[in-house]
Parts: sequence; C-alpha cells; structure tokens
Amino acid sequence: MNGLTRENSSTIAFVVNCYFIDAIDTKELQQWAFMVMESAELYPDYIAELLNFDAPRFHIIKSIGFCPGRSFTEQEDEAIFGIAYLRNRKVFDGPSKDRALNSLHKNHEILTEFRTSFPFIQVEV
Repeated sequence: MNGLTRENSSTIAFVVNCYFIDAIDTKELQQWAFMVMESAELYPDYIAELLNFDAPRFHIIKSIGFCPGRSFTEQEDEAIFGIAYLRNRKVFDGPSKDRALNSLHKNHEILTEFRTSFPFIQVEV
C-alpha cells in the first residue's frame, strides 16, 4: 500500500484525518492497520503499533513518528465530516450536516477513497 511513508504519506494522512474527524473510531483504525499488515509484504513499523493503539487521538502522530503531509481543501475536510454524519457520529467543531453532505456530494472522490481505505465499513449515501 502506497502513501504510508514520510516521503509519501497521502494514505496515512487520509486515515489520520478520518480518525481526527471521527469518521472512523479506534477499533476501525486498528482494523485498518490489521488489513494493511495482511495485504502488504512490507509496511512501516508504526502499522504494528496502530494494531493496539488505545491512547487519546492526538497521540496517533507520536505513534506514527511523523506528521503525515497532505493538504485537504476545506470542501474535502467537510466531505469527511459528511461521512461522519452518514455514520451517525457526533461531530464537534465541524460544518453543519447539510453543508458537510453537500461537500461530500461535490467531492465524491473522498467517499471513493474512504471505501477503498476502509472496505470493511459500509457507508450508504
């Protein structure tokens, strides 16, 4: 799986953003890490740490060992909030539900990336 290293961190940045926004929970983060370990011959050491991650959310960066770099537009962030709303998560400091769902509709590639990254999670629009 690409995008898991300091040099190319697009995938882990998406996962962390989903985690911070609460589109996924800790168990789903752990399940994602397990899926990465099963599907890839090589993976960064931090993936094994995420299997048992159970610290406050902001400690995930410490577990990864670097701050994943990927710029999300405001609409992309709002679209991830839209996924959180669709999953009936409590949203804090986010856009309204209507705005988030509208951003998700306009940024369908975020939903596609979510479904690709977390195939074990069903999200109905």
